[in-house]
Amino acid sequence: MYIIISIFAAYAMGIISYELGFFNYLFTAVFVLLIYNGLISKKFIYNIVIIAFLLLSFINCNYNSKSVLAQHINENIQLTAKIKSQNKTEGNSYFSSYNAVVTSINGNKLKNEEQTIIYTGKKEKVEENSIIIIKGNVADTNISKNKLLFNYKSYLRSKKIHVTIFAEGSIDFISEKYSAFNEVSIKFRKYAENTFYKNLNEKNADIILSIILGDVDYLDEDLYDNIKEMGLAHIFAVSGTHIVLMYGFLLTVLKVVGLSRRVSWVATWGLIWFYGFLIGFPLSVMRTLVMFTLLFGSEVLYRKYSSLNAIGLAALILTIYNPYWIFDAGFLLSFSAALSFIIYNKYIAKNIITDNIIVRSICMYLFLQIFTLPVIAYYFNYVPVMGIIYNLLLLPIFTVILMYGFILLILNGLCSILLIVPFRIFNYIITSLRYILYLSDEFAFNGMTVETMSMYSIIFFYIVVFFVIYLYNNKASCIRKYGFITLTCFYAVTYVAVPMSDDSLYFNVADAGQGLFTTVKYKDVDIIIDCGSTSSNNFGEYTVVPYLTKRGTNEVDGVFISHWDKDHYSGLNDLINSHIEIKNIFASSQNDEINKNIKIINKDGYIKIDGSFNIKILWPDENYISQSKNNSSLVLLLKYKNKSILLPGDIEENVENLIFQNLKHANILIAPHHGSKTSSSEGFVEAVKPKIAVLSYGKNNYGIPSEQVLARYEKVKSTIISTYEQGEINFILKDDEIYYNTYTNEKSDNYYKLYFVWIFPKLFIFCILLVWIMGYKKEECYELQNNKRFN
Repeated sequence: MYIIISIFAAYAMGIISYELGFFNYLFTAVFVLLIYNGLISKKFIYNIVIIAFLLLSFINCNYNSKSVLAQHINENIQLTAKIKSQNKTEGNSYFSSYNAVVTSINGNKLKNEEQTIIYTGKKEKVEENSIIIIKGNVADTNISKNKLLFNYKSYLRSKKIHVTIFAEGSIDFISEKYSAFNEVSIKFRKYAENTFYKNLNEKNADIILSIILGDVDYLDEDLYDNIKEMGLAHIFAVSGTHIVLMYGFLLTVLKVVGLSRRVSWVATWGLIWFYGFLIGFPLSVMRTLVMFTLLFGSEVLYRKYSSLNAIGLAALILTIYNPYWIFDAGFLLSFSAALSFIIYNKYIAKNIITDNIIVRSICMYLFLQIFTLPVIAYYFNYVPVMGIIYNLLLLPIFTVILMYGFILLILNGLCSILLIVPFRIFNYIITSLRYILYLSDEFAFNGMTVETMSMYSIIFFYIVVFFVIYLYNNKASCIRKYGFITLTCFYAVTYVAVPMSDDSLYFNVADAGQGLFTTVKYKDVDIIIDCGSTSSNNFGEYTVVPYLTKRGTNEVDGVFISHWDKDHYSGLNDLINSHIEIKNIFASSQNDEINKNIKIINKDGYIKIDGSFNIKILWPDENYISQSKNNSSLVLLLKYKNKSILLPGDIEENVENLIFQNLKHANILIAPHHGSKTSSSEGFVEAVKPKIAVLSYGKNNYGIPSEQVLARYEKVKSTIISTYEQGEINFILKDDEIYYNTYTNEKSDNYYKLYFVWIFPKLFIFCILLVWIMGYKKEECYELQNNKRFN
């Protein structure tokens, strides 16, 4: 029935498995299953199509992963590029950036042109829609390698960009206005900017430009944060809402002027596609336009329209063009929202007994919130609870603003003098709206912060949602009672019993660039040991706080700062000022920059969590005086059962000599001073003999890590892992075992055991419950049929 949906599902599974590295296993399993199904059902053509699209996903991902520019990372090259458009930049930025297409490298023409972003100095003037020759440095886009956090590389890959270019030296122009189509789009944007900046105040012009052009870069950052918290961001992204409103408005106008229904449809379809072209075909618009085109075709040709197949075909077309869109937040949010409306209208709306439009609208928005919750939680960690109310109250106002803005934009080119009063009225309307947006942030509760849902939680969530929808449409179903029992038991075991009985220690070393940021979780205790970096100016805001938020940490029992160098504490104040409660801060000395009381701890200090986990302070001595901050670092020993983790801060060789004689073997060591030659002396390394030595560092000019230091750890047969090479490192200490995995998917040899400990038991329980429910379903349905027959 929904063939396109099943084809897209197979294609999407292929893309995901390719990215996660198990495509071969998936293809083998699906191939065997479909061959068996074909022999039984005789549906050979359908099965061949599924296999073909599974193979297409592999070919497409492999093709879109190749980049000639990426082969020149950290090299200086000469390139020829087409400048498509300029990006808006912040006022304090030293660079201007341009969306560009590279056509040749070092005089060699590329077989396939590549998208990139070119950064130039602000004083350099580069014309849009021109072709230039520049010399520049090719930069990698893999800036942060932390799981769950915003991934700049993935974001750019969804735009088919693999590297960025930093221009050096002069810029030579070859030609201007190389593309007539691009010139039309640029002139439309400049005409819109000129129209609104000339007739409205700047902030109001930014709002209407954002709505019409679908570019949130026009908005003030604080205002846009308010808009997101209110659940109104879709209005500023040229989403399906815009297209539906434009469609209804244009169709009404064209009918009023006397055009027939079919002619009105054709004209509306053409105008909406032209509008999409003018604003650069944003992803949300492409999804809507494809679905709208299918609806248009069915209307004009008098064919039946299937909304589910239409959304499946739209997703398939877009991901064939770029398979990595499937990991894009905008793609997932756009399609999940559209799918929620389709499901709501098809399976829920018909069963709502009231005709009250407000009640029905609330029900619709509530279902939208529920259905898109996993996507919102995964990417944004914020649920706009009041979004239902704000959409009901403000969407009509936005509709007026959108239509009013388009009318003024069109008429301004014809009779601008006559529009002075209409523009003033428009200015007043947007000013009132802006006041409401700011006011809501000051006096209202808008939403709540939520943690990122795991893939297993997302699957379970949608199983529950679809089960409830099924029961809602089949109230006399035999499996009603047993289905709820099954899902409740699975939830109780997976999300209540297992976490409560888990006494494992979780030790994470985040990718902090040139710095250190580690977290410890044990039962209901959360600890941070250092949270700083010199690789990022906003490390706390963009790494520390999101890292904890995504893992559901709302309260930290203790923050230990080894010493007051920026690469160990720069994110602390942002953390203190965030929604996360910090109970205690421990350090070896005070710091006036910190907006919270600091508890001083010294050698021989001891913090007992329980009988299995405690923290010992090995340094500094209370009477130790040094001019070096490094040598005043806290040295912490985490003891978990019979395992230990040593964190020595940035101590150098002379302090190592003072403490290593009292040290015993440590299972995990955070290498002192990031692996610098000033530390990790032979005596220290020999005394500790770590099973795993972790080096936390980023790109630097300090000679870190030292080759001599690496050789010392290799000599004692330590496994060496670094955040620079492997990214974020996650350790799990469970019973007598130490497991680890990294951002780059490197795992300890024993990591497979966790599948048997955690994943397989859950699947086994679910299968047992499923078999049980199926058995009861047959028995109860049989009894119901007999009762009906008897009656």
